Amino acid sequence: MKVLVTGATGNTGRHVVNGLRAHGVDVRALVRDLAKAPSGEVVQGDITDPAEAADGVDAVYLVWPFYSSEGIDKALKPFRGKKIVYVSSAAAEDGGFWSEVEETVAKVTDDWTFLRITGLATNTLGWIEQAKTGKVRAPYGQAKRSLVHEKDVADMAIKAFTEDHAKQIYLVTGPDALSQETQVKIIGQAMGKPVRWEEQPEQEAITQLGEEFAKSALPYWASLVDNPEPVSLDVPKVTGHPARSFEEWARERFS
Repeated sequence: MKVLVTGATGNTGRHVVNGLRAHGVDVRALVRDLAKAPSGEVVQGDITDPAEAADGVDAVYLVWPFYSSEGIDKALKPFRGKKIVYVSSAAAEDGGFWSEVEETVAKVTDDWTFLRITGLATNTLGWIEQAKTGKVRAPYGQAKRSLVHEKDVADMAIKAFTEDHAKQIYLVTGPDALSQETQVKIIGQAMGKPVRWEEQPEQEAITQLGEEFAKSALPYWASLVDNPEPVSLDVPKVTGHPARSFEEWARERFS
């Protein structure tokens, strides 16, 4: 089997490349920037026009980096009948473009696996410059998220490629739902300095984040104060090891 890994230099893709190769799987990496490319077979290009990269592969690790399903039909055309492991979102449960991409994948092949993640721990890197000052000012510190380590997403994908997980939808989360304020404290501990959370007024957050993003993000974060993101057991069930904690992720990044 030969697997095309899209987003091969990204948060999860680089671990998928390394993990598949460690399992003896033939890998082709699709990258935009050759300077950041991993070793081994590499094709420079874009998932929106993957014809060259798709030639001769049996499977694809699909990262769709857009907030719209526009263009997905063309992108998936070369992968008809092939194995597709798609990094989706828990938000697909409620429809929207994530769901539309899933539906398109399911029309292209019967051998699909959807990895629906709540959010990547790496998303918290956006706080780091503030954290260095000892304070993170952001909205909804009590919003509780079950962020997942990028290596666990990769481990799930590797299992999907090397075992039979056809037509399976997995909810991929961390082992705990932690408040954003707690996440900041954990980052501070890993950095070796106290970091505190300062609640940011919503209107100030809208100005900082931009209205388009804030329109969807703020109501979602607000909902997580009383209704935390779910914690799934799919990672240990599929991989055979416990989901990596946010503390472990922070130590790897900052210790």
